[in-house]
Amino acid sequence: MTVLLGCALLLTGSVDTGSAWFVIRVYGREQPVLSVPVQIGDRIELGHTHSVHRRPVHEVYSVSPSAGLAMEEIRADAHGANLPSGPETVDGVTSTFVQEGEGYRVEHHGRPLGTVRMVVGTPDVDHRLTLPDRDVRLLDLVDPRARVELFVQTHPGVRAM
Repeated sequence: MTVLLGCALLLTGSVDTGSAWFVIRVYGREQPVLSVPVQIGDRIELGHTHSVHRRPVHEVYSVSPSAGLAMEEIRADAHGANLPSGPETVDGVTSTFVQEGEGYRVEHHGRPLGTVRMVVGTPDVDHRLTLPDRDVRLLDLVDPRARVELFVQTHPGVRAM
């Protein structure tokens, strides 16, 4: 399954060791723009300012040996266009909608995504990744509106899912 979000990251690694490499590359190109070691089960957060309602949104993914990237949760402090407004069922997995103070959290329970494709936003959107050992601003790696991919590769040349 491929989910279109706007930016892509590549994860590669070994199921045997529990390690992987989180790689960001421009869609359609072979050469990655970043390659970072991660462990199976690590969480990767993508934060940005929503392009319509101008409020912060945080998407949390996990590194899965069988599913590539898995969706764990989305957090926001306000409802907006293309953001969940309650529980929803996608591919047989029903999310949990949790109201938290002024905002909310949508738990996706490790829903398999496989490859995530997205378009990197302009400076006012400011997509940023929080990895286990570093923070990465996507605009430091690629131009605004670049299409990127995120995926897990468990062995050289073999994508999960």
